[in-house]
Amino acid sequence: MSTTPIRTLASSASRIPVIRRSIIPCSSRYASSSSSSSSKTSTQTSPLPKDDWVLPDIHVGPTHSSRYSQHYNNTLAADLMYMTYSHRLAQKPPKPEPIQPPQTAYEANRPRPPIMRGNRALRTQTTSIEPESVPKLESIIIHTMVKEAIANKSTLLSAIMALRAISGETPNGGGRKGSSGVEVIVAKKSAAAWKLRAGMPVSVKVELKGEAMYDFIQSLVDFVLPRLRDFPGIPLPPSSTPKNSPASLTGVVSFGFSPTTMSFFPQIEANTDAYPRLHGFHVYFKTSLRGENAHEYARTLVSGFRIPFHRR
Repeated sequence: MSTTPIRTLASSASRIPVIRRSIIPCSSRYASSSSSSSSKTSTQTSPLPKDDWVLPDIHVGPTHSSRYSQHYNNTLAADLMYMTYSHRLAQKPPKPEPIQPPQTAYEANRPRPPIMRGNRALRTQTTSIEPESVPKLESIIIHTMVKEAIANKSTLLSAIMALRAISGETPNGGGRKGSSGVEVIVAKKSAAAWKLRAGMPVSVKVELKGEAMYDFIQSLVDFVLPRLRDFPGIPLPPSSTPKNSPASLTGVVSFGFSPTTMSFFPQIEANTDAYPRLHGFHVYFKTSLRGENAHEYARTLVSGFRIPFHRR
């Protein structure tokens, strides 16, 4: 048994250096092992700078097809063709070109201007309805007039917010092609009786095309029209209206609603307090029809979307 004192052993043990083990991450440990095993010529790749990272352009498209668009393509277009097709117009031979009188040397190489009779423009020709030219909707225009904007321009804000909520259109069209979004209409002429000067903003409108107009029709037919009290339908023009009038030769169907009707849209009804004032508005259905009986065929097309009409 050794006779070394315990105090001496304790002092010698305290002099032994303590080896602390450093914690190395797994990734760096594997990198070091792989670098040691590989050749010395291999170099480690450096991360890309922040400027080289480009975010992908994410565009959220339509999540579903419009039900009213499918209704027109699958059912309504065929029904309109069946109801409005005329075999006589389809089999009618083309008119022979009239014999032009002899022209002078001065008029030989110059276009002849149309002969204007009276103060009315030339009458448009009748558009024959064929399988290639079935009547269809081109666009829907929603327009509202704000008389208070003559004295205070800020009153247009409530109308702009309401039309933007109803149509779903934002400034610059919301990225949709062929859409201009909500537009502010200014006066073209001055009227001293109403204290109106040219260039003053007086109204707001929005034009809907494509799937957006079918979504508006669905909101109008499914949520708004059934809730109107004592609503018989859109009034028809009187039977005494001449068929040669400019309104009858254009395939545009227009009707108006009261300010109360605007509150029935689900986009506005969800938060009515956000709109300090509601306004009346007009709706214009623009179709591809022109010429004789264009207005009657346009009403037939609009009624196919479950919008009623009635005779006064």
